[in-house]
Amino acid sequence: MARPKRKTEATTLKMTPEVRDLWEQCAATEHRSLTNMFEVMVREHAKKLNLAPAPAAAPPIAQQAKHPATEQK
Repeated sequence: MARPKRKTEATTLKMTPEVRDLWEQCAATEHRSLTNMFEVMVREHAKKLNLAPAPAAAPPIAQQAKHPATEQK
């Protein structure tokens, strides 16, 4: 079953070359992209810590434009 499409957020990481190399090796060993490997590692670590993601925020309800003639006083 395909996962639903979601918006993503760009993030910049700074790490030592050694950690970057290990990250690349982990991803290559499991035939994953670096992004996917990072997500898998974070989710596995969060699971060990019994953490869950915050509920997704509901999209804001568009405010209806009020016509001055229809407003009640």
